[in-house]
Amino acid sequence: MQEPDVVVVGAGHNSLIAAAYLAVAGLRVTVLEARDIIGGNTVTEELTLPGYQHDSCSSAHVLIQSNPLMRNNELRLDRYGLRYVFTDPALVMPFPDGASITMWRDRDRTASELERFSPGDAKSYLNLLTEWDELKAHHGLLSNSPPSASTVDSDMGRRYARLNARSAKEVIFDRFEDPHVRSLLMWLAFATIQDPERPGTGILPMSVTAGRQEFGWATPIGGSGMLPQALRRLIEDNGGSIVTGSPVTEITVAQGRASGVVTADGTRYPARRAVLSTIHAALLPEVLPEGSLPASFVSRVRSWKPGLTLFAVHLALRSIPRFKTDGGLRGSVAGAIGSSDGLLAQIEAHRSGLTDERDPWLLVVNPCEVDPGRAPNGGATLKLLTIAPRNLDGADWTTEKHRFATKLVELAASRMDFEEDDILALTPESPIDLEERNPHNLWGSCHGGELSAEQSGVNRPAPGYSAYRMPVDGLYQTGATTHPGGSVSGRPGRNAARILLADLGLDPDLVVV
Repeated sequence: MQEPDVVVVGAGHNSLIAAAYLAVAGLRVTVLEARDIIGGNTVTEELTLPGYQHDSCSSAHVLIQSNPLMRNNELRLDRYGLRYVFTDPALVMPFPDGASITMWRDRDRTASELERFSPGDAKSYLNLLTEWDELKAHHGLLSNSPPSASTVDSDMGRRYARLNARSAKEVIFDRFEDPHVRSLLMWLAFATIQDPERPGTGILPMSVTAGRQEFGWATPIGGSGMLPQALRRLIEDNGGSIVTGSPVTEITVAQGRASGVVTADGTRYPARRAVLSTIHAALLPEVLPEGSLPASFVSRVRSWKPGLTLFAVHLALRSIPRFKTDGGLRGSVAGAIGSSDGLLAQIEAHRSGLTDERDPWLLVVNPCEVDPGRAPNGGATLKLLTIAPRNLDGADWTTEKHRFATKLVELAASRMDFEEDDILALTPESPIDLEERNPHNLWGSCHGGELSAEQSGVNRPAPGYSAYRMPVDGLYQTGATTHPGGSVSGRPGRNAARILLADLGLDPDLVVV
């Protein structure tokens, strides 16, 4: 067996995307994955009952749709069975007073929904999307290249920077007046799990809203895991290999250069030209020889801020549920529950080590609405997602997670048409459970940690190393702890591959299928 040119550590969607570009470029690639299943946080698996296929973490593949990978079909992943439904409606938001907002993929139709609450807010909504039409090219420039390579002094760039320097809450409350409409925009802005009161989140009300408006709840048929499976087939078709059940415990360094890796069973995988890691940045010092990383780098990544951490509930149901709206029951893949005030109170409770089920931000994912094959006999899978602290004050997750999960299910059921007897099985997952399933969910953060100023852009994962090159020659980094961060965007993977290819003397612009 020939020695690989590049060893890729981890088989999350970003590392697989990078590996795919490298393999298509003619490099011999070996990908090592700790689990027996590939995908990282883009995995579909049986979490409740046999035959019920749950997306254990990611569900919406919206951000990746504007990545050149998908937008230009660079790798032609549709040849490998990857198919998306851009759902319409994008989401439904039922309120406790009986009112509701349905977000349709037609802008004007969504604006008509908002007009019932405030004509001014309907106009502001359309203006917000028009403004994004003007800014999204600059956003793409920032996201699809390293921060140092995308710094452009222009009127558009300064306009974008002024907006993003604000908080999401400021932008929303300045532009919208009705509590229902504000709650919808706040719910959307929080989709990347960033504190909406923190400066530096001002672009989120536009970027997230516009993405859902254009692509709906972009749902991969067969589950989130279809993306890594398509990438696997592409990699193998181009001579690469993926080895599961092989956790990497050491990245070896020879003569100051990354030379390969060692797995838990002692197997050595030499790398002729580079090692590409998707190990969480905070854990890199644990797998590299002592002294190989600068002290400043080690200090920065070991003080990594996880930000807001997550709690999930997975349910198997007898039938596909619908949402209660003021126009009757409505089917939708995604449901939004919560209010602006409730979200801010929940974040405050999170900081104090407390859960808050009074009026939480709650995402309801109901994929069988468009993909009934995920459950047998006309049944359904349902996922509830919210935030909760990893370390509880005065409680323990071993017992608290069942109580908290029950409250969240009761809340979802009150806005939908299922009852307790319709629940066949239920699996709650605390932040600790999420971390145990995937070490990249460090401290229960599934989005690569906080995107504050000191932990984003040129500072991600550490100042001086935002271009995916690590302090050790021949060692590259991708994944949610690199620019531009978490969610299913594929950008860290594509960006890292382009940097690595250029460093090896290959033109990344020529690497398309």
